[in-house]
Amino acid sequence: MSKTRVLVTGVGGRSVGAGILHALMRTDGAIRDRWEVVGTDADPFSWGLYVADERALVPSAAAPHYLEAILDLVEREQVAAVIPGTEAEVSLLTAHRDEVPVPVVANEAALMPLMMDKNETEAKLRELGLKVIPSYPWERRADAVADFGFPLFVKRTRQTGGSRGVHLVVSQSELDALVPFVEPQYAPIVQPYVGDGDAEYTVGILTDKAGDLIDSIVMKRKLMGLSLLDSKRVGARTATVSTGISQGFIVRDPEIQEFCEDLAQRLGSRGPMNLQLRVAGGEFYVFEIHPRFSGTTPIRASAGFNEPDMLLRNCLFDESFGRVSYRENVAAIRALEHVLVPVGDMCA
Repeated sequence: MSKTRVLVTGVGGRSVGAGILHALMRTDGAIRDRWEVVGTDADPFSWGLYVADERALVPSAAAPHYLEAILDLVEREQVAAVIPGTEAEVSLLTAHRDEVPVPVVANEAALMPLMMDKNETEAKLRELGLKVIPSYPWERRADAVADFGFPLFVKRTRQTGGSRGVHLVVSQSELDALVPFVEPQYAPIVQPYVGDGDAEYTVGILTDKAGDLIDSIVMKRKLMGLSLLDSKRVGARTATVSTGISQGFIVRDPEIQEFCEDLAQRLGSRGPMNLQLRVAGGEFYVFEIHPRFSGTTPIRASAGFNEPDMLLRNCLFDESFGRVSYRENVAAIRALEHVLVPVGDMCA
């Protein structure tokens, strides 16, 4: 059987792109026989470049010639589809979809602000009448303390991937100590700590190119090891925050799935979507909306919920999918991985 060649961008070791590579190349023999992957990244020290079938260096998504380089690769490598593997590339390539001669396997450009700016996320959730975690501009941090006390989160609202710029603070002295380090250009906010880390979930909701629901998958996060950014005692409780590297338990939770599927449909999702939420007092508090593939993509694929494979087949071959039979009640435990590359074989 001949393989279909696809381009996956942003394949650095901790990236979503690396997880997409795993889903297409390392989970199932039939899937591996279906796709040939060209991996790209801006950094020659990117793990995925040396795992993909073919590789190419490209400029960063912020560079003026990025799109030109991708279009050149599409033609030269004769790929049938492009899957962007970083937030910046998802945003850029969906905005320029009409210029790319093959399908860009990603969600709608109109949804990208929900991923790029937490203020947009909160505004959309309020518009839809959903519970939100209230946000205070950095300048009003004293109001957050007065209204909720500690612990609190200090977060960027922009460029937040991988929990970048997230601080868990449990006292006034810790909050004051952040003053010299807060970066105004990222419009920092202060939020109360809602619920606890034992009731935190990451949920994938997959819809096809027409917007019809395929299925969803729930991981109850376990905040420890690679997935734990910080943990602090506050009186009798422990407050935790994730690194953005998810691990935990794949579970069936009909109530969470119904809530998240409904939200994805109301947002007009077409393609991959990931929601992160906590459950507190019987209420769902969504704190991240990512209309893209997730860092959990390879775990889901290993469990039989292979989002890149299904969407490629839907986009390229008009295959349709209903509910997916995947493994549940399994623990997903993560570790670091490496590849040895002769220096002379590295991308230049």
